[in-house]
Amino acid sequence: MRWPFRRRQADVAAETPELDQLIAAAIRARSTIERIEWTRSALRWIEKDLGAEVTDAAIARAHTRVRFLMQVAERDTDGGRAVREVFSRLAEDLDLEQFASVGGIPRRAGFVRELWERCLALVLPQPDFRREPSTLASVVLGRPRTMAWIDLLPGEDARRLARLFVGAETAASMDQELGAAMLTLASEAQAVGLASDMRRRFADSSALDSPFGRLVAAVEAYLAARDTVARDELQQVVRDCRQLLDTVHARHTETGVSVDLFYRTERTRAQLDRIALLEQWLGDEDPLNVLRDVMNLVRVERRFQGVRALWRENMRLLSRRIAERNAETGEHYIAGTRAQYRNMLAISAGGGALMAIAVYLKFAITAAHMPLFWEGFFASLNYAGVFVLIALAHFTVATKQPAMTAPALAARMRDLGSAGQMEALVAESAALVRSQVASVFGNLLAVAPVVLAFALLWWLVEGSGPLSEHKARDVLRAQSILGPSFLFAAYTGVLLWLSGLFSGWADNVFTVRQLHAALATNHRRVLRLGVEEARRRADWWRDNIAGLAGNIGLGMLLGLTPVIFAFFGLPMEVRHVTLSTGQVAAAVFSLGLPSLTTASFWLAVAGLALIGALNVGVSFGLALRVAMRAVDISPADRTRVYRAIRRQLVEHPGEFLWPPRDLLPAAVVGQDAR
Repeated sequence: MRWPFRRRQADVAAETPELDQLIAAAIRARSTIERIEWTRSALRWIEKDLGAEVTDAAIARAHTRVRFLMQVAERDTDGGRAVREVFSRLAEDLDLEQFASVGGIPRRAGFVRELWERCLALVLPQPDFRREPSTLASVVLGRPRTMAWIDLLPGEDARRLARLFVGAETAASMDQELGAAMLTLASEAQAVGLASDMRRRFADSSALDSPFGRLVAAVEAYLAARDTVARDELQQVVRDCRQLLDTVHARHTETGVSVDLFYRTERTRAQLDRIALLEQWLGDEDPLNVLRDVMNLVRVERRFQGVRALWRENMRLLSRRIAERNAETGEHYIAGTRAQYRNMLAISAGGGALMAIAVYLKFAITAAHMPLFWEGFFASLNYAGVFVLIALAHFTVATKQPAMTAPALAARMRDLGSAGQMEALVAESAALVRSQVASVFGNLLAVAPVVLAFALLWWLVEGSGPLSEHKARDVLRAQSILGPSFLFAAYTGVLLWLSGLFSGWADNVFTVRQLHAALATNHRRVLRLGVEEARRRADWWRDNIAGLAGNIGLGMLLGLTPVIFAFFGLPMEVRHVTLSTGQVAAAVFSLGLPSLTTASFWLAVAGLALIGALNVGVSFGLALRVAMRAVDISPADRTRVYRAIRRQLVEHPGEFLWPPRDLLPAAVVGQDAR
């Protein structure tokens, strides 16, 4: 039997040489850099058993070494005093005010400037850590293994460790620095909250009554009194400021969604949270909680570092800006009732009929054998012109809808904890799927007969089919499921998703830049058109700018991106299910009825099914992923949603194809299917 005290003696004996070296280094440490390097050496010793995979045994050994070090620091010896001095002087050396007011809070610099600074940081030496305490904390404490053992350190040991940084002689200066940090944060938040462009987006835009106008005074009163009344007043002002910030997102319909606006509101919200946190620290907060808070700040600061993190954060803000604008448009493409479902079939059939024009113009452009660029250019004009014509006729193309409907679905996921919200979300998911099925079916049901009608007219005039036999066989071969159609269809799905981004971006810019008011009140336009006509035309642009931008963008992408790929020697093509169906119909007419019994025809039909699935699936998947990220849907909530949808699909599969007779929730029924 191995006795515990013998194992402990063995542990002490094994760690004594390195611990003695650390104590000797602490005695020699005189400058800030030496104290920082000593801290890093101590962390390397504590974590020497922690590898890529953190185990319970390795964490236990790390905690044992921490206790050895704290026992040394608590002794009244030269080594103990030296270790205590390293910890306390390290806290003195740092600019605690800057760490408390900057660490873990989004940076002020713009995207381009911040990107340049982070690229330089990859190749240039780091600045003096006394000027960048948040960087120091992130570099020293931000490694995953360090955060792991600190997070799991037992409460009493964590308190002992935290107290090493705060000596009796440093407590007063630290309180002063934390107070200065609170005042700095309050001043910056107040400046943002009282800015004229921000107040225009508040539900209550009065500067005199704004809680931001009272924020600095509340902080000053708390720092002067440090009593319960001042603390309660400060907490109430911070809560009022947070509630006012929440109204910014609620009014994006009228004001548009700006990346700069979202950045400033999130930065200001983080500053308000930090003020509340520092108030707790100054109110005799438990050192254990302070240590936990510091580690959380380190985690946030770690996420802010590096080019990848900057890109991800800005793309999240951009995604939110576009997704929230697309969510409103996407609601019009979700049919909840049977009347809306029939209307969706009708407008989709109209879109499919007009797509027959694009089919034959594409054949004509290809037959002209123009230089590659001009072929792509005229193909773009063909696609864009037909898509715009479909939009102006108030018809729809099925494959364009997923990029718009996915943000609408993600917007419903914000409050899944509310009663009945999950059921409403599942019902809307079923409505979205059957709307897509209806749109695809309507497009294909119309495009093939219209293409065949044009082919019949061509045959009556010319005495032959619209395509040569060689061209017709090439068309069937190109759509075959055995070829690269799946790759081209997935690529087209990406383009369809990008067109949804164009649509949301243009609609948002139109609102943010107040172009409706500019067009309606422009002096020259009013003199030339009159007040009513200028307003009517401004209304038309407001209602159609999103559709025009999305359709023109999609046309340019479908026509020109294959040319760009060809320039680099990559044979990329587009496969749009409606266009491909029309092409197959023209090829079948040119080859005659016997072609319906050939393997190439049925392989092409299978290919069309795969093309449609990939067009819709890739576009919807990308849009939903971006929208979920934009509205901050947690992975746990995503799992709950997917599980509920799968259960509904198993229990009631028919609802994903045809609306039920009973009424759906009001959130779905009240939508316009157009």
